[in-house]
Amino acid sequence: MKKNIIALAVLLATGVAMATVSNAAVSTGTGASTSTTSGAASSGTGSAFSSQSAVAGASATGAANSFGTTVGPVSLGAAAVHGSATTFGTVSSLSATSGNAAAAGTANAAAGADSFSNAAYHSGPAGGAASGGAISVTNNSVSTAAGPGGGIAWAGDTAGTTSGYSASAGSIHGPGGALAGSTGTSGSTSSVTGLSQGALGNAGYSNNGGGSFGLAGTAANSH
Repeated sequence: MKKNIIALAVLLATGVAMATVSNAAVSTGTGASTSTTSGAASSGTGSAFSSQSAVAGASATGAANSFGTTVGPVSLGAAAVHGSATTFGTVSSLSATSGNAAAAGTANAAAGADSFSNAAYHSGPAGGAASGGAISVTNNSVSTAAGPGGGIAWAGDTAGTTSGYSASAGSIHGPGGALAGSTGTSGSTSSVTGLSQGALGNAGYSNNGGGSFGLAGTAANSH
């Protein structure tokens, strides 16, 4: 009886094997800057005014997870990633003159964000990987000018982009066969809101249309 118990214990022990290799990594980055320039001058009779404002922002998120394990004749694992990158820029410019005067100004808001994630697993015959990346950029700019002579011009808006991704992969191997699958979604959306612009008299404005765009993509596989 004692020998049978020992033999059974050895058999069970040799049937339970742990072989796991998995890894996950995430990297994100953001940056934003603003600039404004104003100029106003008058000669003789007249007055000039120019005012600008700019605000920019950027944010990024990312996450990656993976696992793999083998227990007896069954090997399984999974990997998943997701993340996003968002930028925005709000700008406004106003120039006005009366009499023999001139005024001009420019406002610029620039921002960039990126997110990249990778995850992979391997255990026995089961293995797979998932990765994704997103980039968003905004470079919003407006300018106005008025004079010489009487005139007023204004321009302003908020531009932004959000790019995102999500991907996963998984598989399982056992005595009855194997199942494996992977999915991935990504996309980017840009918009311009709060648009207000116009000119009266000897004045004009320009607007680069928001200068905002993004890219995103994924890749995933399993076996």
